[in-house]
Amino acid sequence: MDFDKAWNRAILAAERVVEYTPLADGAQLQVVTEGATGLAITYFFEVPKRERVWVSIPENLVYIPARCIKKEFGDKTECLG
Repeated sequence: MDFDKAWNRAILAAERVVEYTPLADGAQLQVVTEGATGLAITYFFEVPKRERVWVSIPENLVYIPARCIKKEFGDKTECLG
């Protein structure tokens, strides 16, 4: 997962869930998955302000309250450094 700069992060439920909240409308989120064949796919989301993205650490599950706006094959995240 890769978030743009407009997000707040909080750890909940005894460090079992991480909550990300967008600070502006149209906050960007990219999620990279890897299928059984090892092929990476990047999914792009725009999440409305005040919605919440939840990540369950033990189950390795992510809840995103938005529809994917596009997908691209490969890891399309960029390191800012």
